[in-house]
Amino acid sequence: MRRFFGKKEGEKIVIEDNEFYHLKKVLRMNEGDKIIASINDEYDYYCTIYKMNKDNCLLQIDNYSICPALPKKKITLFQMMPKKDYFDQILPKSIELGVNDIYFFTSDYTMIKNFKRERVETQVMTACKQCERSKLVTVHELIDFDKMIDLLSDYDAVIFANEHEKSQKFDINWVKNIEKIAVIVGNEGGFSEKEANIIIKKGGKSFSLGKRILRCDTATTAVLTLVGIFSDN
Repeated sequence: MRRFFGKKEGEKIVIEDNEFYHLKKVLRMNEGDKIIASINDEYDYYCTIYKMNKDNCLLQIDNYSICPALPKKKITLFQMMPKKDYFDQILPKSIELGVNDIYFFTSDYTMIKNFKRERVETQVMTACKQCERSKLVTVHELIDFDKMIDLLSDYDAVIFANEHEKSQKFDINWVKNIEKIAVIVGNEGGFSEKEANIIIKKGGKSFSLGKRILRCDTATTAVLTLVGIFSDN
């Protein structure tokens, strides 16, 4: 069953803008068709298309239930701002792997220092629909390294994929039974030694992803997979 994001108005759900265009013009759906609607909360709404208008459609809610794809833990990705090609891989994969929030940050080795908000919002919605999440992931405004460090005090565990780390491997006890987890991953330029030391002093659990040098999008996927599996997310 197709999934669309909309908004609740009274006892009905309204689908409009790009979501309506996709429903009507691309998929050619009509009154009476069944869909799943999401309104950015924890529920899946099983609906029937009640009325087609020129610029939107109204849905009759038939039933609803808790969305099974929502993460059980609060996992936040702090990703050093990468180049566009890596950015476009990291964003959807992170959402599929269960992050709740994403902060991109600048650092000593950051070349790209902006992203297009409208484009990101479209990517987030597409990824949430792909993995059947009913609640949109929040991608915050770009922050600098110092602000990222300040935010780490809000988390119960800070997991740091550190290319300077020589021996320490990922330890499942770092995330087991932990509710709020921060994950820090670098970009294609990596972290300076000074930055890595600051993260560790702030309590970051520094570990190596092995002897091979990974692309930043591969590293992010690997770390979030480990965290998701061993934190029971």
